[in-house]
Amino acid sequence: MFADAPVAIQQEIVDPFASSAVAGDIFWPDNSGSNASSNTPFNVMATPPTVENNPNAITPDLIREVAGDTEPFYRAKMLQTIDAVEEYSWNRGELGGLDWGFKTLNDAFEGLNTGVHLVAGQSNIGKSSFMLQLAWQVAESNQVVTKERPRKAFVLYFSLDDNNNELLPRLVAIDQRIPINVVRYPKKYKDNATYMEKRAKGVQKLRENADYINMQDVNNGSDIEYIEETMEKYHVELQKEDPTYQLVVFIDNFHDITIGDEKLRGKTGGEKYDHIADQLTKIATKYDCPIVCTAEFRKLNGNRRPGVDDIRESVKILYEAKAVMLCYNEVSIRGQQATVHWMRADNPNKQPVYEVHIGKNKFSSFKGRAFFEFIPEMAFCREVSEAGAQRYAQMVNG
Repeated sequence: MFADAPVAIQQEIVDPFASSAVAGDIFWPDNSGSNASSNTPFNVMATPPTVENNPNAITPDLIREVAGDTEPFYRAKMLQTIDAVEEYSWNRGELGGLDWGFKTLNDAFEGLNTGVHLVAGQSNIGKSSFMLQLAWQVAESNQVVTKERPRKAFVLYFSLDDNNNELLPRLVAIDQRIPINVVRYPKKYKDNATYMEKRAKGVQKLRENADYINMQDVNNGSDIEYIEETMEKYHVELQKEDPTYQLVVFIDNFHDITIGDEKLRGKTGGEKYDHIADQLTKIATKYDCPIVCTAEFRKLNGNRRPGVDDIRESVKILYEAKAVMLCYNEVSIRGQQATVHWMRADNPNKQPVYEVHIGKNKFSSFKGRAFFEFIPEMAFCREVSEAGAQRYAQMVNG
């Protein structure tokens, strides 16, 4: 009725770590007949292969055989860099950079070169007029490629304050040495044949220079992204037209540049201008382009001449700028009490001397002052002689 009780089956339990033949077959190599240590695991070679006994070894001889006579990439890369820099340097011409149109500035900065330049000054001293004259002279002075001057300039002028109705009459006045209002209000002066002749000649000069200068006024845009996009557009077109063109950008002024990117638009104060300064430097490098910007001072106490630390929000832009020109016009500040001035035969009042103190200069060791006799109604600065500069320097030093 009931089944017999189960019989216990005896089964030998094998110790896997025992030094039996079976265990050795599973975990350890069979070292019989060899001199290798019995403690060497199966996946470790007792005698690693050498070049002599490994036919697949990558040897220096094999590398040379496959690569042939090709030099290492790092050497080729450095040699290419050296050649490129040498070609760039020898193509700069005897002046160094482009022609500013002023001998004093050419001597001070070795011509106009790639990088950010600041033209800083207080309000209403004539820095926008000076800036516009610089732009016009660069466009006029760098049109013909020669052995001494292997590049020609195309000036892209951004005015973030004035519109073209204000800018173009100043250009004509600067070029023809006539009052701005003659250009701005021609009907008022239509009976003055000399003025009308000069005005017509100046407007024609503007047309003839359309291949060398272009004006972007406040109505076109003011953000740093727009400035870079416009530069990219002009750079591509100019290189397509003539590779000897070098783009030169003037911006009036640095402190009017805004940020268009919504993610960055919230930046204010120093953070905002640090970002803009950084972007301008990158743009200048990218397009091998001189960028000249006017800049504002903080409010100055008294009639002292400014220093680089007086520039508004200046930490980053002073670091990035390769040249800083500190502008001063004592007649504008002190009126007829000014010590530094010049006199005109047709005007009994003291006339302004435009001082340009080189506050920073990464292009040469020059750190002195340049002097220009300023005619406000023509927006024109006349470069003085060496003797005149010495005389004005003595006035400044008292």
